[in-house]
Order: sequence, then C-alpha cells, then structure tokens
Amino acid sequence: MAFDDATYDDGVLAVRRPDASAWRPKATRPAWRLAEIGVAGGLTALLLVFFWLDLRPDIKVAHQQPFFWLKMAYTAALAAAGFDGLVRLIRRGPPAPTAIVVAVIALLIFAVGGATEATQLEPARLARLFSPASVGACFFNIIALALPTLLLSLTVLRGVESERPILAGFAAGVFAGGVAASVYGLHCPHSTFVFVGLWYLGGVLLCGLAGAALNRLAAL
Repeated sequence: MAFDDATYDDGVLAVRRPDASAWRPKATRPAWRLAEIGVAGGLTALLLVFFWLDLRPDIKVAHQQPFFWLKMAYTAALAAAGFDGLVRLIRRGPPAPTAIVVAVIALLIFAVGGATEATQLEPARLARLFSPASVGACFFNIIALALPTLLLSLTVLRGVESERPILAGFAAGVFAGGVAASVYGLHCPHSTFVFVGLWYLGGVLLCGLAGAALNRLAAL
C-alpha cells in the first residue's frame, strides 16, 4: 500500500490517505486478454459440442459446402464487431468502425440472401425454419456455449472503470455470442440464409442483452 509523503500543518503531523487508485486494478493489454479469453471460450464451446451436442451428421463433407464457411464468416464478423467495440470502450479510445462495417456487410449479405431465398422455398419448408422448437434450441444452445466466454469477458470489465457499463456488457455479449455461434455451426446442420441470418443473429443479440444486464448489475 502506497502512502503519500507525510506533511506538517501547524506543527501537527498529517498523514495523507492512501491513493485509492492503488487499489483499483488496471486493464493492461485488453485486446490480448480478450483474445486469450476468446480462444479459451471457443475451445470450451468446442468441447461442449463434442461431448454434449455432438457434431452435425454430415460433418465429414460439410466443409466442402461453401455455405458452411459463409455461415462461419457471418458469425465471426459479429464476434469481431463485439470484440473491437469492447476493446475501444475499455481503452476509451476513438471509434474505429472497421469491424462494425464488416459485420454490417455480413448482415446485408444474409438479409439479401434470406429475402431471395424466402421467395424460392416451398411454404412448408419455410414454415419449418420458423418452428419454435428449432428456434428455441438455436437460442438456448448459442447462449449456453457463450456463457464461458461471456463470464470471462465480464471479469475484464470488473477491473476497469467504464462510463457505459450497459454498452460494454452488450459488446462483451456480442463477442461471446459470435464466438459461440461460430462453434455451434459444427453441430447445427441448417444451411439456409433465412435460418442462419435470423436465428443465429437472434442468439448473438440475446447474449448481448445478457451481458448488458449482468454488467449493469455488477456496476451497481
């Protein structure tokens, strides 16, 4: 514990109070710490897919399908936007919208692809893409896979003072949800713009809301 130098006031020894900042943990290298958390959380999500959800039935040939990689790029873009936003909020630096622009481009591609696809699918198949059971399972699984990354990311925020805890928590949730959704693609066989564009995004946004709520409670 570091004290300031003692001073004398009218002959009376006055010892200054300890510097409060000495007790406050500082965020050092937030980008590296969050990158490490993303790797650890992604590996944890991968283990959960292996031992809990199982790999998709066509995993041996899925990598040969362009949509398999497009789906992963879509969710990775969302994770990158959350990661970049969270780092900027921790550093309190100027906005750098590169990752957000990439995420917006990915969203537009899936929006156009989904709208086009919806006009070509048979009504029965389109209805299955909106099945409450499928949508609910997608949301639940993405949130469950995201929890390790989200909780670890929130520990970084506990060590810094944030003027916008809700926004920081939301960014942490989007980062965690994007990582989880990327891994979830190894289990989920859905290969349509409509399902992935809507419900993967929905799962990521729910993770963002969870992060915002948890970080706001922690800041009280």
